[in-house]
Amino acid sequence: MIVLEMDQVEIDHCLKCGGVWLDAEEMDLLLDGSEGREEIRRRATRVEDSAEEKRRCPICSKKMEKARLTREGKETKILIDRCEKQHGTWLDGGELDAVVNLSSFPEAHRIHAFLRSMFGGN
Repeated sequence: MIVLEMDQVEIDHCLKCGGVWLDAEEMDLLLDGSEGREEIRRRATRVEDSAEEKRRCPICSKKMEKARLTREGKETKILIDRCEKQHGTWLDGGELDAVVNLSSFPEAHRIHAFLRSMFGGN
């Protein structure tokens, strides 16, 4: 894991799988200024029957729950892992970019540009 930091957002990035860990509140900081921020954060719906293996929280070691993000009342393909004790969120490789796209950042937004330079994308 390597740590990427900008302002108050610290992203733990796994070089092996491409996934990222965001501590509690870092998702909000990351999406700050986004029109869809509140909706994305509040409308992640728990998924009980996912075929994906449950990850363990790096803070408490408990298995995390799977949640599907929704936008404007419609489910997305983005399936995140979140700690039930609210320690943070794990995003598999490519999901961070998908969340940024879903969040309606203006292209000029500084953190968006930083993420694009770190992880690629359009």
